[in-house]
Amino acid sequence: MKEDLLHIVWKLKKLDFNNLITTSGETIHIKKFGFHNQNSGPDFLNGEVVIGDTTWVGHIEMHVNATDWIKHNHQKDKAYNNVILHVVYNDDGPISNESGQHIPTLILRDRISLSTLKNYEKLASNLDWIPCAQSIHKTDEIKNSFFLEKVLIERLQNKCLRIIEILDYNNNDWEDTLYRLLLKYLGLKVNSSAFEQLAHVTPYSYIKKLSDKSSALEALLLGQAGLLNSNSDEYFSQLLTEYTHYKKKYNLIAMTGVEWRFSKLRPANFPTIRIAQVSQLYNKTPQLFNDLLHIKNVSDIYEKLDVTASSYWDTHYLPNKESESKPKKIGQMTKELIVINVLVPLMFTYGQKTDNELYKDKALDLLEKVKAENNVIIREWKKLGMTAKSAFDTQALLQLKNEYCNNFNCLNCQLGQSILFS
Repeated sequence: MKEDLLHIVWKLKKLDFNNLITTSGETIHIKKFGFHNQNSGPDFLNGEVVIGDTTWVGHIEMHVNATDWIKHNHQKDKAYNNVILHVVYNDDGPISNESGQHIPTLILRDRISLSTLKNYEKLASNLDWIPCAQSIHKTDEIKNSFFLEKVLIERLQNKCLRIIEILDYNNNDWEDTLYRLLLKYLGLKVNSSAFEQLAHVTPYSYIKKLSDKSSALEALLLGQAGLLNSNSDEYFSQLLTEYTHYKKKYNLIAMTGVEWRFSKLRPANFPTIRIAQVSQLYNKTPQLFNDLLHIKNVSDIYEKLDVTASSYWDTHYLPNKESESKPKKIGQMTKELIVINVLVPLMFTYGQKTDNELYKDKALDLLEKVKAENNVIIREWKKLGMTAKSAFDTQALLQLKNEYCNNFNCLNCQLGQSILFS
């Protein structure tokens, strides 16, 4: 038995409420169950109960064992002086508040159905990919869709917190924020921290100044990344000469270059290629955030992101090493993932910061227009019958798996609740 289960059965009123009495034999009538408190203090706030002939208004506290009240030192905490009812699974002793008053106690041990307890035990002990793997097919598809939308909003709000930190740092510069998020994402897990550092030592303000010269942007970014040296080929030597000028002009401090990782990466994801593509992107669209914010169709967004690294990279992934000729374009899958992981969270945050629901709705609408992601988590969901139609669905399923299933947070999951009380 866990206290969280008691919270859920109380909150959803999944109890036998016939002939409620306190441990001292007084009748109980629950008029208001209270609001579930997710912060410190009593578990349910502003409840209302009639005990005997007296109506009490105050808070309701829950424990598995009555003496958990003492273990948690509630008897020394004034915040619990307004508790009007102590709800427990086992009554193993009387308790009182900081004022010395006895707290009426209600025992739930025989008021939770056997089927609920068995379902809970199955969920808690299941070692499958997700706790409800054997039962998820029994859940209601329509109700699931509403819950998945809620989960998706949670995911976006979590991402908003990180974006707001960046905005606080750069004085609400949305263009700079997009630039930083874009670089971080293009670095994938392997080079995300290195790309974050590159954005830090080369803020968007310098990108904007040189946006009309693609070679200058490439020289600036590669130089600041510490990826230019005098022993390279002629093209890199030219970039180094150009970068040296800007470094002196703007008094820049570059990275050492040792921060970058190339091993175990597909050549198309090499930092050199991504930096060259970013250079062309900002040469093509200097005010990228402003342009993307006002685009309505996802196809037009893909068009904005449709850039190819300069011609040198047609035959190179690294300096001094020629390869088979192939233009280094930003691929369609990368464009889709940029929309999902960069643009949509940023647009959602913009709507939240400006108190404009239209941009939040637009962000959600974009997710519905981007095709479903294909990764190991989404493929496992598909095996269980949870098929994703768009990125809207896949982002929700990723959140569900990572934040609920992986943490055995079934009691706060609508799918888990429906299985629990089936």
